[in-house]
Amino acid sequence: MFKVFLFSSLLTFLLACVHVHSAPIPGHLRNALRSIQARDTQVYTGGNATYYLQNGNAGACGEYNSDSALIAAMDTARYGDTGQVSPLCGKYVKITNINNQKTVTVKIADACPTCNSENSIDLSQGAFTQIATIEEGEVPITWEYVDGDASSNSDVSSNSDDSSTGDDSSDTDDSSSGDDTDNGSDSDWDSGSDDSDDD
Repeated sequence: MFKVFLFSSLLTFLLACVHVHSAPIPGHLRNALRSIQARDTQVYTGGNATYYLQNGNAGACGEYNSDSALIAAMDTARYGDTGQVSPLCGKYVKITNINNQKTVTVKIADACPTCNSENSIDLSQGAFTQIATIEEGEVPITWEYVDGDASSNSDVSSNSDDSSTGDDSSDTDDSSSGDDTDNGSDSDWDSGSDDSDDD
């Protein structure tokens, strides 16, 4: 008797699955499914990592970050319209320094108009020093999109009045005495963050 009940329950479940497959999927589940299907598992090569200073400015994604935050600026060819928040904002990438195999996982928070190829990434100083020295300035990398979180991405704040706190000034002052190989070249670039003041 139990075997018959188990078999009929299993058959009912399978039939329900077939009907669910043809039924409309609720919006929140549809979005999650699209996200899983669209996950990019490709490893990108041929790029370089450089670093830049935040200088108290919000990135193109609209967040203020300190120089120690584990964040990245993507080449504008990948980022898209720098006057808008990109679909890449908030995604994570794992970057590997080809020279020493050190890795860092970073959150995409900005666009890089000075990157030399669409596979190059500009890193915050904190992220760059996880895989290379400041003196190196630029290193060859591979990278891939990953799920999850940057391990110590606690230096992020939303687009509010945080830029006037002065906390980032010590980060900027400490690093300004080093050489600036493409570093900080984005600091004068307007990321279009004033559009997000409407929030």
